[in-house]
Amino acid sequence: MIQNYLGRRCFNNHAIHTYVKQNAAVAHSTVFQGNLYEYTVMRELSEKLRMTKIRKTGGAHDGGVDIKGNWPVDDIYWKTSSLIPSSEIANNTKRTNSQNGFVLKPLKYRIIDDTFEPLKVLVQCKAFTKSKLSPREFRELVGTFTSLVSHNQRNKTVCIMCSPHLLTKDTLKLINNISLPLIYLRVEMLKEKTDGDFDLINSGRLVNYYENSYASTLLQDCKIPEWLKLGVYKNSEFGSEK
Repeated sequence: MIQNYLGRRCFNNHAIHTYVKQNAAVAHSTVFQGNLYEYTVMRELSEKLRMTKIRKTGGAHDGGVDIKGNWPVDDIYWKTSSLIPSSEIANNTKRTNSQNGFVLKPLKYRIIDDTFEPLKVLVQCKAFTKSKLSPREFRELVGTFTSLVSHNQRNKTVCIMCSPHLLTKDTLKLINNISLPLIYLRVEMLKEKTDGDFDLINSGRLVNYYENSYASTLLQDCKIPEWLKLGVYKNSEFGSEK
């Protein structure tokens, strides 16, 4: 297993380069662009968010899911906490919160109690070049989540939507009223250079990370925003593959 950031980046960029080379004849087709975007998202999930066992599942029978994987959030929590220590937790601290009618226990306490298991992630990618995501795409994603995830697994699985665009106000309002953990990632599309190759260094980056209200409560103080803002992922070894 490749354990450092640069090693992972080299591995992922090689996979993208291989895909581009093998499909050069259809490089401007919609299918090619969609697949290329999914590989780009996989790179960012692996490198920036430390997700593991990432696999591309998109196809005719994907059920609306393009990528699946695991997310050992505890790795992010402990490594970031070593740089930004948390205040001591009193024994009588309230460990549950209410969100959209559900009582949630933030995952932080499972991590501290050593009962945390990596989250499952279901990812959908929308490689829209012009139009922004509408509420309709998120309603469809919610339908996919509820059809694939049982009620007792709701807080053990995170739904992620990726696209190159910012969200509209109507879409933000909608996703914050959804009673399931949903994360929106704004990931750039790779830019084609004048020589026909793609810029794997300065494009295709994760530029925004947003948790809906439910996910924000579930992931409260897991230090994911700090991890990204401080670029801790660049200097930390990966934990064991979970």
